[in-house]
Amino acid sequence: MTDPFASFVADPANQAALSAARMVAETPRMHYLLLLVGTRGSGKTHLLRAIRDRLAAAEPPRTAELVGLVRLAEHVQAKGLGDAGLALRERLLRADVVLFDDLDVIERQLPVQSFVFDVIESRLAAGLATVIATGKPLGRLTGLDARLARRLRDASAVDLALPGAPARAAILARRIAEVGCPVAPDLAATLAELEFASVKEYLGALNRILVVQQTTPKPISVEDALALLGLEREPAPAGVPAAPAPMAEGGGEFDAFLTEVMANVSQQFDHWRGRLREAVSYWQGQGVKTRRLEQALLADSTGDPEPIVAAFGHDAGELLRLGAEARVIAPDLAGAEIFRDPDQLVAARHLVQEARARRAPLSAPLPDLTLARLGVGAANRVALEALAVVVAEPGVRHNPLVLVGPSGVGKTHLLHGLGNALMAGGLSPVACLSAHSFLGELAAQRSPEETAQWRARYQWVAGFLLDDVHLLTGETRAQAELLQIYAALEEGGRPMAFASARPLSELAGFDHRLLTRFQGGTVVDVAAPDRDVRLAVIRALLAETTAADDVGLIDYLAGRPADSVRSVQGMVHRVLAEAEAERMVPSVALARETLEAVEAKPIRRDRKPAAPTSGILSPGMGIVRSREKMILQWPSPADRLLPEFG
Repeated sequence: MTDPFASFVADPANQAALSAARMVAETPRMHYLLLLVGTRGSGKTHLLRAIRDRLAAAEPPRTAELVGLVRLAEHVQAKGLGDAGLALRERLLRADVVLFDDLDVIERQLPVQSFVFDVIESRLAAGLATVIATGKPLGRLTGLDARLARRLRDASAVDLALPGAPARAAILARRIAEVGCPVAPDLAATLAELEFASVKEYLGALNRILVVQQTTPKPISVEDALALLGLEREPAPAGVPAAPAPMAEGGGEFDAFLTEVMANVSQQFDHWRGRLREAVSYWQGQGVKTRRLEQALLADSTGDPEPIVAAFGHDAGELLRLGAEARVIAPDLAGAEIFRDPDQLVAARHLVQEARARRAPLSAPLPDLTLARLGVGAANRVALEALAVVVAEPGVRHNPLVLVGPSGVGKTHLLHGLGNALMAGGLSPVACLSAHSFLGELAAQRSPEETAQWRARYQWVAGFLLDDVHLLTGETRAQAELLQIYAALEEGGRPMAFASARPLSELAGFDHRLLTRFQGGTVVDVAAPDRDVRLAVIRALLAETTAADDVGLIDYLAGRPADSVRSVQGMVHRVLAEAEAERMVPSVALARETLEAVEAKPIRRDRKPAAPTSGILSPGMGIVRSREKMILQWPSPADRLLPEFG
């Protein structure tokens, strides 16, 4: 079994601390309080872990509890000690050795200090050892509990320091020899003279140079090596050698110790580098960018690379699955760069979620409700002009556009006409639906995930048109969802239009955030149809009948009062239905009798039919049929001639 202390760099500057730590690991159950004092990177935590690992490997195994006071302090600040503190205290009192790291981080944190003092006192009373590491000398620690300060003054304090430059140079030289890179002869000595906080940082600096050196057969000069580290070489004072004298081969126990340390470090580094290179090669073969792995490779750590490789593999695997799904559901995303970079996994998830939303069906504008089929009059001229601006500059002007008017005045036709015009101009898809449909769709979503996906359907559309928005009054959930959809569309500069049968000022129980957005747009009133609009509606309805050119009938119908387009449509349909029932050609007389007759006055049934025709009617005239079309077979030619000439 490898001695855990073997990887600790021994030097006269820290030999006392190493010896003390070994003693604790070898004789744990003793009345002992050890204080390790050293700056960051001097090896305090390394020694604590070595004690723990040595005890864990003992026969029979002993227990050592390593407590990071940074995490303990964070826990106390967030939640207090509570039951978790009591459980931790009991566990620490049962351990053979307790190791407290980073005492200096709990300055002025009296609850944590009180906890530490209580554990120390209880363990000393039980004859058990405790080791405490601090980054500051005891005299520089401020805000300490008086009891804890007195107890620490009685502890055995040992200092840790970095190994001297000769030892650092020897370690670096051996590392260079193990790797076999042709570097400048004085590189190790030059790096050893630099000021780093720990041996690990010296090795890390060297490893960064060696990684670059392995890419070229030409030895990297000292100046180039320092440049890689962002440093410059300072001229050595006169009479001072550039590098220390090399240590003699077979230089005794210390030299053998260094060899063992370097062998251990080299093995760990080679494993780190080899595993990461293997992962880089594999994922590059899969077409995945490996920037994260390459950055880890440059770090030249001697730790375990598997967590990094596993995390990258998890992200890369999910990314490839998302890319495969995107190719199926959204061919326009095939080959997108985002599906090759695991660092953009979150963005890739959102992109695929939007692609999934694209496949969901949308309520599109009805194709037969176009602006061209709308008559223009005083009642809707302003609305049509506003719609034309929206079509010309979608999302720029009149956004949102709000159409307000009583039921039946043509708001729905205007919305669908706008939607068709936007799509004809290249915007797609455009959602056009009623508030009733909006509520029904939302009610069908049974989970937050389903609701989010449903919402996404509308958040990415090119245009959003909602009819009968007044029906959302009092619907809190629907208004909240509409507000989110509105915000996404507004941010994307996409056109929106709404229609309401009630003035905005009368929408009680409506989210004020939605109301202010509606009122901040362009609000247009749509009035009851005037004569010009009625004429256009009537002509469209009679266009495919025998009365298409009956100016008198059209003029009569247009002169009838109507408070909505639906009323005009209903009036024309009643006349055509009566003409079909009576097998008559629509006329002014028939219209007047149909529309002006009172209920008490029956409609005449002995009216003389129109002049007979051949019985062959053009398509679209099915609502007005001649009597001849009702006869399937004539008994004789004479019977056929009688109605022709009669």
